[in-house]
Amino acid sequence: MDLSSLEIETERLRLRAYRADDARDIFDAVTPEICEYMTFNPAQSVDEIRELGRKWLVLAAEGREVAVPIREKASTRFLGMGGIHYRKHQRPDLGIWIRADAQGQGYGREAIVGLIGYVRDVLREADVLYVAAEENHRSRRISESLGGELCGSDIVQRPCGPLYPGVIYRIALS
Repeated sequence: MDLSSLEIETERLRLRAYRADDARDIFDAVTPEICEYMTFNPAQSVDEIRELGRKWLVLAAEGREVAVPIREKASTRFLGMGGIHYRKHQRPDLGIWIRADAQGQGYGREAIVGLIGYVRDVLREADVLYVAAEENHRSRRISESLGGELCGSDIVQRPCGPLYPGVIYRIALS
């Protein structure tokens, strides 16, 4: 299924599949602080984000994953990124990051709830996986608040820097 037309609205947020004009906002928001537990480092240029974005567009069209900018509905302010990925597992896994100055306001959880609704209602999946670094308690709380059950472990790979032990949650969508 082509994921490039994904669009989701929640109470405060608008999520939609990545478009080329999102690159600058992504570049400006990705800081070393954001990347602490992530599988990527900050890009060195907007062009690096644009190149990555071209790959995201192909993957979304192929139905393998979709990168999802998260914006405030009222102001269109860029808040972060979410994603639906079919990588290591038979079921989709979800990911999220929220820019540093917007954390702690419930945007991450609200975005994940929106993605879960899409996976359930459009993709017709019965459950999703949510992987978090073991020490990333904010991220883990999102899954736990949605009834996520620990179902495995993983290693959070980084391009450089330390590896982190990770945990895998299964969230039932029924």
